[in-house]
Amino acid sequence: MSTEINRRDDYERLLDLDVLAAWTLDRQRVHHADAAAYEEVLALFQSALRSEVVEGDGRTSPQRRARKVEKHIRAAIKAARRQEAAMERFRLAAAAHKAHVQALPGQRAAKASRKAGARQALATGVSKSLHKSTTAFTPDAGEAPAADPARPTARGINDLFGQQQRRGA
Repeated sequence: MSTEINRRDDYERLLDLDVLAAWTLDRQRVHHADAAAYEEVLALFQSALRSEVVEGDGRTSPQRRARKVEKHIRAAIKAARRQEAAMERFRLAAAAHKAHVQALPGQRAAKASRKAGARQALATGVSKSLHKSTTAFTPDAGEAPAADPARPTARGINDLFGQQQRRGA
């Protein structure tokens, strides 16, 4: 026979943050109550086991024997406290996740606008640079360089290679 909380449709309701908060708080109360009950059992066992004195015991022999039993209930107390803290961390992580997911569209839109602005600035910079380069490399009509009559002008790359071969040969 399964309990109601172990059905899958019951777990899906935990996706609502309010339901999850109530559920985790309930789990925390249960773990806290378990830890308190374990501490009562520990106190009972400590008093009973540490009072068992056997003939020939040293001064700390009952305490050492008792610790072998007590360590297991102490582990249960520690585990209950850890579970209590884990439920708190789970609730906080789920709330942070939901807030992060809700903020993502706005963050992505801001990032896209920053990238678009950066692209526009880059395009403007490139345009200015190209404009400067073309004006620097293009001579004005009034300042045409005088052609050296001793050197023929090259019309293409093949003309340059042709001249190099004739000179070297």
